[in-house]
Amino acid sequence: MPIFTIQEHLEHYQTLKSQFVSPYHKSQVLMEVNLYKKVIQTGLIQHIQKSPIIEFYTTTDRKEIPKKHWTPQMKNAALAYIKEYPVWDAGKNFSVIGKTLFSIAGIGVLAACIFIFYLAFFTTPQSKNAIDEFVSLPEIGDKYYGFIHQVIDENQPPFLAHGWIKIVETNPKDSTCKYVTSASVGDLTFDTLEAEHTNFSAQLIEGKFIADKSSQKISIVSYDKRMKFDAQVMGNNKGHYKINSIK
Repeated sequence: MPIFTIQEHLEHYQTLKSQFVSPYHKSQVLMEVNLYKKVIQTGLIQHIQKSPIIEFYTTTDRKEIPKKHWTPQMKNAALAYIKEYPVWDAGKNFSVIGKTLFSIAGIGVLAACIFIFYLAFFTTPQSKNAIDEFVSLPEIGDKYYGFIHQVIDENQPPFLAHGWIKIVETNPKDSTCKYVTSASVGDLTFDTLEAEHTNFSAQLIEGKFIADKSSQKISIVSYDKRMKFDAQVMGNNKGHYKINSIK
């Protein structure tokens, strides 16, 4: 059976015979009462309804008596039969394909829950701590990879380059720091750890340390606004944009 096809049928499970007043000529006649369970099937699930289907037949001509013609006696008898002869196997049962698919789905859900738990309790806190550390006032020896912007002459384009800087002095009282730039700065690269970060120039640059935690970015801006360094974490790879000093 195709997985998404729905089929319904009735399965007979009980037959009773009893005297009832006929709804047609008001005299007692022998009737046959059949109880059926309704089965709904797909390729994945078989659902057997809890309430049975009850049908009354005349024993003489095997003609079904429509429900709209049932007498109060027949209706009361039907309610009693429902209680006395319930559908014992009512409920849902999975086919072999259904059991396989739901098992795979269950494993997938479990794996997803484990992954979410890992992110919530391990990766996310670690990532948060890394960003908190990135945007805090640096220590002597810390190195950042970022964008260097220097205005040399108002009439000329500014000097623009990417590379590493190294912190050589900090002042927590006013959040200022001094740094030197890499001896080799140039074009932007995403292989930041491959860029030169062992040799630095001797020229000290001083500026105000400014942090923006929401954008995972820090800036060091000189007092005259002519020199600015920006570093921003990309893809949560904090270790590609800051190398902590060795203590």
